Amino acid sequence: AKIYVEIVRNIPGLFWLLFFYFVFPQLLPFGLTDILNHYSNYSIVAGILGLTIDNSAYVSDIVRTGIIGIPRGHIEAAVSTGLNRLQQVRYVILPEAFRTIVPPLGTRMIHNFKNSSLCMAIATPELTWATQQVESITFRGLEATFLATIFYIGVSMIMAMMIIRLERKWKIDMTSITSMKE
Repeated sequence: AKIYVEIVRNIPGLFWLLFFYFVFPQLLPFGLTDILNHYSNYSIVAGILGLTIDNSAYVSDIVRTGIIGIPRGHIEAAVSTGLNRLQQVRYVILPEAFRTIVPPLGTRMIHNFKNSSLCMAIATPELTWATQQVESITFRGLEATFLATIFYIGVSMIMAMMIIRLERKWKIDMTSITSMKE
């Protein structure tokens, strides 16, 4: 898993999009290659696969870090109360890890939304691609780009506000934990 994470994190997301669009169909048996090459929405499939591979390494690292960050004493307390491994994960490990991974996971989600514009390189009809299409038809590139920028900012801000609300909802009261230690 560490090798996978390191390899994927050190390859740009655009490479994965190009790989799944141009190279991946050539690696398949002849019949499947023809099916993919004639599938009209294959650029969307390649975009989803490329962005998924690119983000999977980051998300797995965020989750791993969140789980590793749980104090050993909390896990030992779960064991001492008689919880089996599944119950430990469900009632102790995941709830605590989730509180710590929400902010970086949310940031990654916003990053992935903005990276969807890279799909334009493989002719996937997304917002940046549509902006170029509007510009080529109307010759109003400034207006089209301005609207697309406002859309990206608006959606990113809405996503950020949702993440902040989740973070506040699941925030651990650090003062009560500190006073319990003393």
